[in-house]
Amino acid sequence: MPQFSILSPLDQPLGNRRLLEDLKRFLSDPELSEFGFAVAFAKVGPFYRLQELLQDWIAQGKTATGIFGIDHKGTSLQALTFAVENLSASYFTQQLGNSFHPKIYWFKGPTKAVAYIGSNNLTVGGTEINFEAGVQLSFKLPAELDDFSAITKAFEDLLPDQCVVTHPLTEERLALLISDGLLLDESVVNRSGTGSRASGYSAKAGARLPVLPASSLPKGVFGKKTSKQVLASKAGVIQTQALKIDVTKPLTPVTGLAIQINPHGNGEIFLSSTAAKQNPAFFGMPFTGITTPKRGIKNGGYPQRSPDPVCNIRVIGRKNKVLLELPAYELNTVFYTKKSEIRVTASPLVSVVPPYSVMIMYFSETPGIDYELDIYTPQAPEYRKWIGICNQKMPGGGKDEPRRFGWF
Repeated sequence: MPQFSILSPLDQPLGNRRLLEDLKRFLSDPELSEFGFAVAFAKVGPFYRLQELLQDWIAQGKTATGIFGIDHKGTSLQALTFAVENLSASYFTQQLGNSFHPKIYWFKGPTKAVAYIGSNNLTVGGTEINFEAGVQLSFKLPAELDDFSAITKAFEDLLPDQCVVTHPLTEERLALLISDGLLLDESVVNRSGTGSRASGYSAKAGARLPVLPASSLPKGVFGKKTSKQVLASKAGVIQTQALKIDVTKPLTPVTGLAIQINPHGNGEIFLSSTAAKQNPAFFGMPFTGITTPKRGIKNGGYPQRSPDPVCNIRVIGRKNKVLLELPAYELNTVFYTKKSEIRVTASPLVSVVPPYSVMIMYFSETPGIDYELDIYTPQAPEYRKWIGICNQKMPGGGKDEPRRFGWF
């Protein structure tokens, strides 16, 4: 009789148990050698987090097969590109008028197998932070092979031999899907917004569950440095910035940035030069404006984001008390080329934000707002959770405790 366990809807948001961690555990299991999954939606975030394990899995001669739905633009071109380049075999299924909606994950080896059936798509939300429900089934082989075969049959029935609307995912077919506009492009920021944060009780501090953030993105997903010579040849009118940062890089899909901040007395907040180099498009680079030099200064000004990004800023302290709220704040954003550093200015924060507070910066869903900035002071209940996301150190500048940042 197969053993089973339940992933309940609160498990992922509260961090009690997450499908992503289960997938990591199965991919690390030497007794498993086959991996298959069928999902309605897929984005590249989970693949980034599983990349090293998947590459090791394939390098050992093991197999990984994925079947993807492409309805409602719920699957991204970045996810399918990753699948084509890294999985043993990939397929997509679509029939107009009938949504492809299964979520099945399974692993098999000579002596055991495991399957997961539930509501979890292969997205960061589906594998880490959304309210999801599912059942994990564990089988002993060969004794329970007949029971497990019902799972693999459900999966294999979707392959092209049995399902005429399933097709092999090749580079050529992927190019057609992209040209037909059937896939989401995660490198393009959606500025339309839904307004979901602007209404309802969930927008109030204290009315939210203590949700554990999604896991940090591995540093390696941001790619290698580009030479200054290559940057200069690409730059054109943005040469000043491009000599320091490859501002032609497309947006690496992320939910947001967590960074420790130390506001200066003049209201300036230094962001991370490393983060700017890793994902310049997240900050809106290349900047098209220029600062006005101070009288007597002949540096010609620094690149400035124009217009200023509009942000909702909240500072959260002890017992989730909102210490300061700045709605629709125009955040002056300048790139100081000497140190390859982005600085933002918000003078009202100086008196309420202590050193090493963690600022969470993410794209807003509210129309007319570019970013949400949630700043957790060290006394805030969720401070420790966000510190855990900050998995990269910044240069210390002689300080005993360097600041940290991380992408999620």
